[in-house]
Amino acid sequence: MRLFVAIAAPPSWRDHGEGIQQALPERRRRTLRFVHPDEMHITLRFIGEVEDAEVPALRDALAQHLPPVDIELRLGRVGTFGGPARTSVMWLGIEGDLDGLGALHRRTDDAVGEALGLIAEESYTPHLTLARVRNRVTAEERRAIADLARGIQVPPEPFQAREAILVRSHLGDGRPRYETLATYR
Repeated sequence: MRLFVAIAAPPSWRDHGEGIQQALPERRRRTLRFVHPDEMHITLRFIGEVEDAEVPALRDALAQHLPPVDIELRLGRVGTFGGPARTSVMWLGIEGDLDGLGALHRRTDDAVGEALGLIAEESYTPHLTLARVRNRVTAEERRAIADLARGIQVPPEPFQAREAILVRSHLGDGRPRYETLATYR
């Protein structure tokens, strides 16, 4: 099964994300695949495919390493991944207690390493993914998306994160479906 560990975005953050998506000019909207607001989250660690038999050990390791979860966060700027001509993702940044969030990320990495033997991620940029750039978008259009993202203003909406979740991602036709397997407070 395909797994990741995350903090679910609160309703107000999902509303801001959807508002940004809807406010984009139609010309740019056609070049993007939007993340459904219900699926917006802060990824702590993408794990990938895990055998069913390994999940209990992963749950136990996460239960030992993650709690307590109590981090004050707020929305940040809109940005993109990749250089302007290679922009691949538009995201909504996270600010606030980034030291606390970074520590939670490292504890997640420790648990995943302990349970599954996976090495820690080298870098971590907390964000909510808003959209992915479609495959056949030109470099010029990608630059336009990056420029547009830099100009979007977002209110610093606060959120007290008090839990992390282990999520199973069901892929297939249409949008992915997420299933929470465990919650850690």
